[in-house]
Amino acid sequence: MCGIVGCVAKENCYERIYAALSRLEYRGYDSAGIAMLQEGAGFHLRKKRGYVSNLKGRPLAGEAGIGHTRWATHGKPTDANAHPHGCGKFMLVHNGIIENYLSLKEELCAQGEQFASETDSEVIVKLISRAYTGDFFSAVRTACRRLRGSYAIAVLCSDHPGEVIGARQGSPLVAGASDTALYICSDIPALCGDADYICPASDGEFICIRDGKIQFFDEAGSELCKCFTRVLPESRAETSVSGTFMEKEIAQIPRAIADTLQGVSSLDYAPCARALRAAKCVYAVACGTAFHAALVFGDVVQNTVGAHVVCTVSSEFRYANLPIGVGDLVVAVSQSGETADTLEAVRLAAKRGAFVIAVTNIAHSTLAALADFSIVMRAGPEIAVAATKSYNCQLVCLYYLAAQMQYFRTQAYPVWFLSLRDLPAAAEAAFDCFPQMSALAAKWKDARGMLFLGRSLDLRTAAEGALKTKEIAYVFAEGYAAGELKHGTLALIEEGFPVVALSTRRDIASKTENALAESKARGAQVVLLSQSEESLNESCADFRIRLPNLPECLMPAVAVIPLQYFACRLCLLRGYDPDKPRNLAKSVTVE
Repeated sequence: MCGIVGCVAKENCYERIYAALSRLEYRGYDSAGIAMLQEGAGFHLRKKRGYVSNLKGRPLAGEAGIGHTRWATHGKPTDANAHPHGCGKFMLVHNGIIENYLSLKEELCAQGEQFASETDSEVIVKLISRAYTGDFFSAVRTACRRLRGSYAIAVLCSDHPGEVIGARQGSPLVAGASDTALYICSDIPALCGDADYICPASDGEFICIRDGKIQFFDEAGSELCKCFTRVLPESRAETSVSGTFMEKEIAQIPRAIADTLQGVSSLDYAPCARALRAAKCVYAVACGTAFHAALVFGDVVQNTVGAHVVCTVSSEFRYANLPIGVGDLVVAVSQSGETADTLEAVRLAAKRGAFVIAVTNIAHSTLAALADFSIVMRAGPEIAVAATKSYNCQLVCLYYLAAQMQYFRTQAYPVWFLSLRDLPAAAEAAFDCFPQMSALAAKWKDARGMLFLGRSLDLRTAAEGALKTKEIAYVFAEGYAAGELKHGTLALIEEGFPVVALSTRRDIASKTENALAESKARGAQVVLLSQSEESLNESCADFRIRLPNLPECLMPAVAVIPLQYFACRLCLLRGYDPDKPRNLAKSVTVE
């Protein structure tokens, strides 16, 4: 889960790479580095532990360069382990994991090689150096044949100034072009500050920047004919922002929902009509926040359409021995479209003949390319590592997909369908909860743990609220079924323990209230969020927060917003950066 970039530009090459790394930093920020190649002067290298901003300083000279921002897998975050890594006439940056690096390292050590880092990546550059006999491209191809695992690499060779070669296997890599620079990069949004046209590479392909042009080649070394796509203006990430990106992205939720609604409502669903109408079994696969969206989808389809949905975290999907095959439907959800576990789940499903529908934020992602049908949300670039607006937009896409499934089966949309248009206004109305959530964050900033309770769809929202609290505020939190509290977890409740409950389903509100009473009787401080005035008035909760009113199945899209804001405020009050939580990165491209 790292970010890499390569650039060839006659002017400001270092500055361009630095800017791209700044946009890539959500992929990792343990360390960063840039290597520049100057004709006649060789390599100039700058790499440091910590943020990309540590690379500020007088630009290094050169018309070709590579850069890297790291999320550590092999080796601690140190200057020595930071990329780029060099050997002889080569410099390399790498995103991914080389699974056979230990055996390769032992082989190279036996041949007299000495290693300066603890990384698996240094193995690659040494293999390239040993394979080199004057043909830059051939050396990279030869080395890649030895690798097992996932990689996207960018390589410089001092014998070939003005050239950068990239290779992809299992990790994303895209080429980009503008009038003044040519790029390879691990992420489309990172190029959108400069590149006007982009073209993703597929697994097993190579990208060569040389002689002022970009060429693609297959594993055999044959040139490929590829089409470049113009970068849409809304794909461009804004990097100058007051406050944190997470605060900004929460504020963008109403607009992002409105844009996504416009996109999904104009999409032609005919290509997936048969799968939606006649699927023998429906599976939903995703990771992290996207999995919570998948769980909401499963509940809504079951309650609305009457079809059963098997929701499985992507990392378990391949090993669950599920009876998936021809006639089944798989819905895969990933903000980046590059989540490694989800991609592997989709590859397995496709191999067995299932129809795959992707929900992603990136139209040219690997997931979109693998799927039979893609629903691209319009959340816009999301820089903060913790997902906020992308979650709300995933729900919008999945609601619309559930409605289409109902329509293709019954020729009628569900009763809540027209209320989708009310989501942007309801999302904005949810901002009225922020003062109360901010006060709670101040009250609980020293808490050691929290419980988020709910039933049915509220349980999914509770799980997402707990995840946000864990990943950015570093407070242990659990999203828990309210009815299960008395079967063990109630033992955790002590005087002052924070409990947040959601109750948006009126017919079981009294059941949720029982859990609150049990908690309060044992000293908990209890918060209730609901759109029901009756539920709020009759609750024993210490704090009662009114949510906007929508059909119950749509409530997860807005009920989560106060919890997103609460986690952000709690994080800031505890002195942390919500945009860059420790040990995490945005796009998880390793298994």
